[in-house]
Amino acid sequence: MTGDKPEKDGRFPLGVTAVMLPELDFSGQLALCKDLDLKYYIYRPRVIPVERRAEPYSNWGNHQFDLTPDRLISEGALLAGQLEAQGVVPYCTLPEADTSTSDEVWEVHIRGAVAGRCSRVRISPVDHPTQLFDYAKHVEEVIARYRSLIPRAKQAGLKVVIEMHVGNAACGPGLVYNVVRNFDPEDLGVIVDFPNLAQQGYVDPVLAVSVLAPWIDHCHLGAARRIPVGKDEFGCLQTEHEFCALNEGDLHIPAWINALASFDRTVPLVIEDFSNNMTGADRLRRSARQARELLAMCT
Repeated sequence: MTGDKPEKDGRFPLGVTAVMLPELDFSGQLALCKDLDLKYYIYRPRVIPVERRAEPYSNWGNHQFDLTPDRLISEGALLAGQLEAQGVVPYCTLPEADTSTSDEVWEVHIRGAVAGRCSRVRISPVDHPTQLFDYAKHVEEVIARYRSLIPRAKQAGLKVVIEMHVGNAACGPGLVYNVVRNFDPEDLGVIVDFPNLAQQGYVDPVLAVSVLAPWIDHCHLGAARRIPVGKDEFGCLQTEHEFCALNEGDLHIPAWINALASFDRTVPLVIEDFSNNMTGADRLRRSARQARELLAMCT
């Protein structure tokens, strides 16, 4: 994918992950994509645990559009056709799986991504241990697993993408570089996740983008901020994170957009807003409006 100028000419097309639209069935999601002129759609193939099906809809729990991995295989072509008829690209899948997942399960996810006419599938590293561990050994095991999984994905016409995410050994630019530098950017890419970066701590955008430039595939566009929750016995401030509007987070997103604007290629901005006390549809409307305002200012 190539482009000459920013969003108005296609360099930063907007999309959405189905993860943030738990209250809507597929037709509702599709209508919202059309109404907001979104160009990219990310599937959420998950199995909702039985005990969660009676719960209120939530981003990571119960969803109105119950898209299981098997259902994506059987209905993917139909779903993709409906998206494409509205000018929306079925781009990627976000299965609830990682490098520790078995080959048999990954085969199902790869078949689903192909059926849904995606070009990408997310395969993130297994979460790192919560106690001190042998990082060098851990990352080598992760790299070895990618060497096993990437050829199968490539054979199916899929590019593997890693999401920089809290909890895994690729949560920051330098850490994910330790993995991706071993692979061709055509085969393995990076999802720059802005809410994650807000939680992980400050990294200069120019430095981060320079490190990862060949591998950056797309971004998850959202925001998070630290909120104080008290102090420990030593008097140190204790904080938690909450998701929020794009202009209310701790990460200065304009600086990241300006750094990414130097690329002579398309970088989709896939909206992933998990702010509390709003429906997914309202969050998406707000974020799409703010994203366009942001792009007009930055570019």
